[in-house]
Amino acid sequence: MGDVLSSGPDRPPWRPPRRLITAAAAVALSAALVVGIVAVSGSDEKTPAAPLNSSSPSPSGSAFPDGPDAITRAGQTPGLVITGLPLPRNATLIKRDRRAYEGPSTVVLRRSDGSLGRHGAVVTYPVPRPQGGRPVHVGSVSGRALEREITWPVGGSYARVRGDLPQSELIAVAAAVGVVSGRPEVDPPPGLSVTATGTSRPSSIHEARYSSRETGEADELSGGLTFTGVARCGGLEDQLYATRVQTAGTVHGKPAVVTSAFGGNGALAWEPVPGVVAYIGYSGAQLDEGAVAALRRLAARARLLSPEQWQATGPTTSDQTNDFGTPG
Repeated sequence: MGDVLSSGPDRPPWRPPRRLITAAAAVALSAALVVGIVAVSGSDEKTPAAPLNSSSPSPSGSAFPDGPDAITRAGQTPGLVITGLPLPRNATLIKRDRRAYEGPSTVVLRRSDGSLGRHGAVVTYPVPRPQGGRPVHVGSVSGRALEREITWPVGGSYARVRGDLPQSELIAVAAAVGVVSGRPEVDPPPGLSVTATGTSRPSSIHEARYSSRETGEADELSGGLTFTGVARCGGLEDQLYATRVQTAGTVHGKPAVVTSAFGGNGALAWEPVPGVVAYIGYSGAQLDEGAVAALRRLAARARLLSPEQWQATGPTTSDQTNDFGTPG
């Protein structure tokens, strides 16, 4: 951006007092520091940051009010906050994986009665050569089968399908996989449909962190950390099939599951829109029925923010490898 200058009408030159020059220099220095701080925070989405609207106050203001979920457009990663709680400064975080697109790709399939982590399967390609399992035939090639997963050679490497479907259906999915330009494509067998495609690792994870005492659920979650998260990738669901989950009713009408796959002592996860996984987790106390009930109460107060609203919370950006769903 060029310097902003103006030239007014001709008049004798004016020399400002020394005291005014000193004050102006201090103002300019303060402005430069503010610009530098904003530049460091970075941006996860390709859309410009915008201030929170009147129904979404800043983190240093009053608590987030209740309200509808923000509309999530294709390819966007929203944020998730707990209404009724203020966000402390530096409480929001973008975990960015700049090399996620260099890693494996996934295809998520489900039955008509399927939901996140239930009645479906995830295809991941490429994955390492299998080291164990019993032999199974996948079309004209030989693969290896473990409980809830099959790995087989295809496209010059190996692919894996994990899910809670019967093994015969997992084999049918595997036989329907092809590789085009280094990415898996699936012609779904009867009874299944593709619900999402993309990277195995999320390119970004949007997290917000709260003191469990501030949430009002310290009796069940202890005085540790409560966190919300949102990500889009097939690796999250792949990990649900790898670790097993328990159903936990619904969150805003969407089937939810409880899992320990996202870190901490446990988390409640659901899919607010296809391909987007939202979760609320905690650390500090044993995962039991009381903790699950507390997570459900917090999830009922959760609200999605648009990428613009999320950026306005001033998230810190951390470059790392988001290893949800890494092959293994």
